[in-house]
Amino acid sequence: MKRPEIWQKNLIALAVSQFFYRAGTRSLIPFLPLFIHDLGKTSATSTAIWSGWIFAAPFIVSFFTTPLWGSFGDKFGRKLMTLLAVFGFAASQFLMGMSADLTQLLLFASLQEIMGGFYPAAISLTASNTPKEKTAYSLGIIQFANGSGNVVGPIIGGILADLFGYRDVFFLVALTVALSGLLVLFFVEEENFELKKHFYYSFINNWRHIFTKRVLLSCGFFLLIYSLSVSMLRPTFSLFIQSLDFNARTSTLTGILLGIYGGTSAIASALFGKFLQRFGIKSLTSYTVLIASLSSILIAASSTITMISVFLIFSGFSLGLILPLIYTLLTNNTESDRKAGVFGIGSSFQIIGNLVGSAFSGLIVAGLGIGAPFVVAGLLFLFVIPIFIFGLQMKDSTT
Repeated sequence: MKRPEIWQKNLIALAVSQFFYRAGTRSLIPFLPLFIHDLGKTSATSTAIWSGWIFAAPFIVSFFTTPLWGSFGDKFGRKLMTLLAVFGFAASQFLMGMSADLTQLLLFASLQEIMGGFYPAAISLTASNTPKEKTAYSLGIIQFANGSGNVVGPIIGGILADLFGYRDVFFLVALTVALSGLLVLFFVEEENFELKKHFYYSFINNWRHIFTKRVLLSCGFFLLIYSLSVSMLRPTFSLFIQSLDFNARTSTLTGILLGIYGGTSAIASALFGKFLQRFGIKSLTSYTVLIASLSSILIAASSTITMISVFLIFSGFSLGLILPLIYTLLTNNTESDRKAGVFGIGSSFQIIGNLVGSAFSGLIVAGLGIGAPFVVAGLLFLFVIPIFIFGLQMKDSTT
């Protein structure tokens, strides 16, 4: 049998690692607001606000650190930055499990991505070590692994939280994420990088570059709206399910629903290459954005598990196509020697969205009701079309 090439072995190791990392991180979503409620003995409104800020905390820190780590990745190697991101996250999860009050939980949560996020680091490492003609395929595989983790993580996390308690899940996540980092350490071989001869672009230079290329800037705003809409739902989703009073274990039910959402997202990511070839970027963007917008609004109006499940399927499928679409555009329009830096700045747009969406989610609930974040998120997606399609006057192509 023909031995796999280095980029193929790297892709397998990074995809497996991304799966376990994402499963670990997403296992917290079904019960974290409930843990906050028990830890702080807070009211429903206060729980929503605290949840929003605790979900937002890591993005406050990573907004400043991720672009710097991206530039360092161009200088010192993307593999090193990927390892720092994954082991830094594992340490923060262990500390969150040791939290004695909400202040400590907020502090330790803020450390989750201080070393940079694992997903953008893995994307950068994959893109810089993959032949250009295989980039869309490889990014789709990474996103598929990410989406698969979104399926497994919430289900396992919700079940474990109901069976054994909240704190034990944090410790299991820390262990799982650390083990996923070992795959990168021992099985990923970075090519196309030489420390002594390597030129790298500075953090400021990469920012200037983003603002001189309209396609890159549009990708940044796309990431901003995407992350703003998605992050607005995470802090209060379990509270939304709890408010409907389905007479079931809230953590487990929330985990199953998020698993359905993640499963359809993973399927869409795996089919991304075929959809891109068939529809082109312009049409594919329009379809996915409209479906994401409508399904989010309809979730807010749902009153049964069946209705929520159906609309989550549509939402997950559409959102599963968005990230590989954006990162394919970023890859195809960025020079090889500044990919990590540009991806880091792209992550900054995503971080701003995650920060604002998470922080304001609780305030939206307090002012407009428990289902309001879904409506606001759906309306936000509509801004993508004028920004990304008509504003750029892009040709209908895959480049």
